[in-house]
Amino acid sequence: MESMPEKAKEQKQVNQLVAAIDLAYNRPGPLLWRSFFSGLFSGIGATLGAAFIIILLGFLVRELGGLPVIGSWLSSLGQALPQRH
Repeated sequence: MESMPEKAKEQKQVNQLVAAIDLAYNRPGPLLWRSFFSGLFSGIGATLGAAFIIILLGFLVRELGGLPVIGSWLSSLGQALPQRH
């Protein structure tokens, strides 16, 4: 059996949750803005992170001498494509 202070603490938490949900439904503006900015900054962070990794990989490839297989493939591809004049 639960003691009275535990029940009171649990009831207080339930009341706080109900108040937060009520606030979100009655005033959705702050929640919408928070969600919008969260998504925006998440997208910016993912883009910057991907750019950083690509730059790092490019730097490593350049320092290690490049990838000769890709270079020869690109030159053969350039020769195979018709030239525009």
